[in-house]
Amino acid sequence: MEKVILIVDDEKEVHELIKEYLSSLKVEIYSAYNGEEGVKLYKELLAKGKKPDLVVMDLNLSGSRRYEDIEKQLKGEQMDGVKTTQKIKSIDPNANIIGFTAYAHLEWGYRLRQAGVKYVFGREIGFDGFAEKVSKILM
Repeated sequence: MEKVILIVDDEKEVHELIKEYLSSLKVEIYSAYNGEEGVKLYKELLAKGKKPDLVVMDLNLSGSRRYEDIEKQLKGEQMDGVKTTQKIKSIDPNANIIGFTAYAHLEWGYRLRQAGVKYVFGREIGFDGFAEKVSKILM
């Protein structure tokens, strides 16, 4: 039976790379490009009986690399990976969420852990390293 993975990341290229690197696994992958879309899609998948076996969460969901845009998320003015995780966890306390983000080693990454993700992987592990971690998590 195929596992279901939901990717919540603002970068289309990251979705494509994750899909490519996980293509050898028997997984069905869904994509959300911001926090609101991620929460909505998680609810829709639950309603269809396709509870995600894994949610891959980014921290910066602004669609921008500008400090001003990232700062809005850090101040809680815009939905980031932490808030998205909290909302998904409020819907499903047993949601299996991991972080995959360039901000893993900052305070922001720590806040993601506090929100309930099991692991936070930095992008420096590469997509092949990430695929290896996901494979072990899904076993």
